[in-house]
Amino acid sequence: KQWYQRRVRGDRKLKLYEAQVVSVLMYNSNSWAPTKAALNKLDVTHRRHLRTILNIKWPRGMIRNITLYKRCNVEKLSDRVNTYRWRMLGHVLRSDENTAAQQSLSFAVKADSHFSG
Repeated sequence: KQWYQRRVRGDRKLKLYEAQVVSVLMYNSNSWAPTKAALNKLDVTHRRHLRTILNIKWPRGMIRNITLYKRCNVEKLSDRVNTYRWRMLGHVLRSDENTAAQQSLSFAVKADSHFSG
């Protein structure tokens, strides 16, 4: 209901959305292994929320997705998931060899090389 109130400015709605909704959607996304279909659904949901916040309604308020992201000054959530996953991998690679994450990674690499020949 907050998204439909006219007295709240759009930039404040976007900050509120980022803090309350996106943070929940992206929780622990650095450990996800999502399919392309799941990432696409996440992006579709994100765009629908952004259009609702900006009060953009179909058909008279058609706007390209790229324009929507620029107007809201945000990026696709699927891009954020990929960034978070790369950051986590870097963190694991830099960690001590005795950590559980590092041991799991080395086990997976050894197991993969064992099965591939």
